[in-house]
Amino acid sequence: MPASAVQYNSRYSGYITSRDRYAVLFGGAGSGKSYTVAQKLVYRCISHKRERILVIRNVYRTCRESTFRLLIEVASTFGVEVTANRSDLSITFPNGAQIIHAGLDDPEKLKSIAGITSVWIEEASEVKEEAFRQVDLRLRGDVPTYKQLTLTLNPTDSRLWIRRWLDENPDLFVLRTTWRDNAFLDQQYIDVLKSLPDDLRAIYERGEWGEALKGVIYTDWKTYREEREPDFYGIDFGYNSPSAVVAVTVTDPEVYVKEVIYQSGLTNSDLIAELKKTIGNRNLPIYCDAAEPDRIEELIREGLQAYKADKSVKDGIDFVKRYNINVHAGSQNLQNEMREYRWDEDRKDGSLKDVPLKRNDHAVDAMRYAIYTHMKGATNTWGVW
Repeated sequence: MPASAVQYNSRYSGYITSRDRYAVLFGGAGSGKSYTVAQKLVYRCISHKRERILVIRNVYRTCRESTFRLLIEVASTFGVEVTANRSDLSITFPNGAQIIHAGLDDPEKLKSIAGITSVWIEEASEVKEEAFRQVDLRLRGDVPTYKQLTLTLNPTDSRLWIRRWLDENPDLFVLRTTWRDNAFLDQQYIDVLKSLPDDLRAIYERGEWGEALKGVIYTDWKTYREEREPDFYGIDFGYNSPSAVVAVTVTDPEVYVKEVIYQSGLTNSDLIAELKKTIGNRNLPIYCDAAEPDRIEELIREGLQAYKADKSVKDGIDFVKRYNINVHAGSQNLQNEMREYRWDEDRKDGSLKDVPLKRNDHAVDAMRYAIYTHMKGATNTWGVW
């Protein structure tokens, strides 16, 4: 399909034509921000053989299932056959132009990247200000077209440095959008956004800067960087939603949790293959979502020590909160879930319920299955299937 036939969202026409050094696209979920940026970057690469565009997220491995996959999908709508390298997450166009990926968790790799024409920082709310400044310094020198640093984000916290930066720099290109600006969004997703509690609706449905969320469940966790040998694992099965696997290490009262798999589209065979690559000691217990007995049985047949987890929600949460929870700095998806995992509320009077809101809870559920089932001694009563 020629580029002229590709459908663009008209709300973003100003961004599509913008050549400002800084472009900030923020607002609600489902507004088409990321898709539009991907369209612009692909078009630039098709049009100019010397483009070398860098796409960044806070943690490198989160790029694979987000921006890397999206850019390949968008390139296909242009009718262009790209060479997608799933090892280094590079995308090469027939004319030699490239889109490459990097994570801010590997600063040395970032320093080695040269010849960049533009940068896209996806989920910029995850990125610290100093890291952004370092990325900005990488975008220098003469380029065949123009240099642009695009940031996309949901405005999850009014205390983010990005808000201050926007206030201090009124001449930046800034576009705030919501789902109402996306002509291609399906009604089911709109209904999901409208069903959220009001504090989350403010961020994800109305695109407003978020204040402190009401009823957050895990509030006192910290991050850590050193590698630790796991004691046991937890799994929350998924397919359309991500399958989440966490590794847990206990030094009472400290509990260290690391996200090791977080990926959608995994069949059980795919998940088993990933587990075998990830888990060094296959004698360690793996506590699994008990709603999937057939999947658990298949893990056992493959030599993995799979156990049926105790899925008690309220008791499990209360138990986990007895410990000092530490989340690995590279576990970006788990961190994101921890920040917004909250009690549901009555939509009429706003009172909190005793059940969590069912939204983005894959890794936190895997964490609860593992910690609660293992540390309360539940393996003695549930056993291996």
